[in-house]
Amino acid sequence: MDERSQLFIVRGMAITLALVYIFFFVSGIWKYVSTKDITSITWEIIFIVMIPASILWFARKDESLLIPKMITGENVPTTVDRESKKKRKTNYFLNSLGFATFVLIFTILDSLFIQDEWFYFTFFSQLSDQLKIIATLTVEFIVGLIVFYIVNYVWGELSVRKYKRKLDVLEDPDE
Repeated sequence: MDERSQLFIVRGMAITLALVYIFFFVSGIWKYVSTKDITSITWEIIFIVMIPASILWFARKDESLLIPKMITGENVPTTVDRESKKKRKTNYFLNSLGFATFVLIFTILDSLFIQDEWFYFTFFSQLSDQLKIIATLTVEFIVGLIVFYIVNYVWGELSVRKYKRKLDVLEDPDE
């Protein structure tokens, strides 16, 4: 089997796995919304967690697979120059912004359709209810953005360092 055939097979398997993952995600949300019981989606949660965990388990030996990806799909630059660090930091920020936005949208959807009530911080007591909700969502978004950026930065830089150490070991002329 040549490389092109292997690439087609791998792409087909990846698409199938992505569709199965989306199915479990949508099925879990649908069951939870309709039953309002988290225990009804136990199997969906298990599969949603196990699919990426199994991929990481098998990919752990190839450090190049664990390098963070940019929005374009290419690996972040792994050199130590100023421009590469700036690109990595920008990528970490964009990923954090996307994830914080995702969490904000699902928080709003949860408050609208599942909880049927809005929760807000009590230290905004002088504001009206609408402004309390907006202020709470804004604070949650900013804190989420900061936390997601820190986690993304630390995880990404550890992955880049691990990759660079592996390259140094492979390129060591003394061995």
